[in-house]
Amino acid sequence: MKTALKILFAFFYDSLPLFAVWFAATLPFVVWLGPGFQNHPTSLMSFQFYLIAITYFYLTFFWLKTGQTPGLRTWQLQLLREDGYLLTRHDANLRFMWAALLFPVSWLWLLFSPKKQFLHDQLAHTKIVPLKN
Repeated sequence: MKTALKILFAFFYDSLPLFAVWFAATLPFVVWLGPGFQNHPTSLMSFQFYLIAITYFYLTFFWLKTGQTPGLRTWQLQLLREDGYLLTRHDANLRFMWAALLFPVSWLWLLFSPKKQFLHDQLAHTKIVPLKN
């Protein structure tokens, strides 16, 4: 199977546990602010930043530890720096920042780039590679 298609499947697979983490993380926020917090712009904005922070900690935990989120592990892929080593905190920060800023563009880039690599991976000097069996 083509690597780009595996990456897409890994993304969808990673979405499921991330949605569960978001759900669990939302409960204390709703209990703290109460129902209807979405009607207040500052509460809504702080909630959105909170979910982005939760996503950051979730993804970077896996990127730094093994280079594999659950989805990447399932599809036998690994996120590495261009030199073949696991990401450092700086690499993970750059990748997350670029991925968040370029989300839709980066996905189109994956489908049409000759390297079959995300734009945010190129900017952060990282790559997703298939594992050798």
